[in-house]
Amino acid sequence: MSIFRNVVLNLKTEEECDRVIGLYKEQLSSLENQGLVDVYICRLSKDSVLFFLTINNDKNAQRIFDTMREFREQQNLDLIDILVLDGQIEWHKNFPISKFGFND
Repeated sequence: MSIFRNVVLNLKTEEECDRVIGLYKEQLSSLENQGLVDVYICRLSKDSVLFFLTINNDKNAQRIFDTMREFREQQNLDLIDILVLDGQIEWHKNFPISKFGFND
């Protein structure tokens, strides 16, 4: 079953948030073909960022979680706090872009 991970990092400055987004883009891109299905990086505010990952199975999820935890610890981030949620994906649907232009 597919797994999701939702991580919110609240950082001390906008500059640190920009730095973290760049670091995570590079690190997550390096995990291609290791079970990642989707990755979203969403800025919540000038100094907060949300990472949302979907992963194809439990084994790959645990390996990716461990890799990313070690990566985060090595980066010496200027964090205020962190929120991590993960679990099984119960349902997923991709909606096609409407031919009537409603998704524009």
